Amino acid sequence: MNPELQRIRALAAVIATAETALDAAYVTLRECAAALLRNGEATLAEVSEATGLNQGELLDLLSRNIPGREPTWNQYGTTGLS
Repeated sequence: MNPELQRIRALAAVIATAETALDAAYVTLRECAAALLRNGEATLAEVSEATGLNQGELLDLLSRNIPGREPTWNQYGTTGLS
């Protein structure tokens, strides 16, 4: 096989691995941020500062749907509404 094709294949594998790790990190970040906000342990501004995301980006992250699930901040019972 051509060395350049091997290099491209290796780079593509590295990118795929990094994307998987990044996806998992975003899920964890979203769940932790939502828990802090839901429990009143931190404000949106505090979580925004800690994550390095502006508040709009953070709200966007928190509102992303996971197939088959409501956004974590909008689950039944988390807002105190019935």
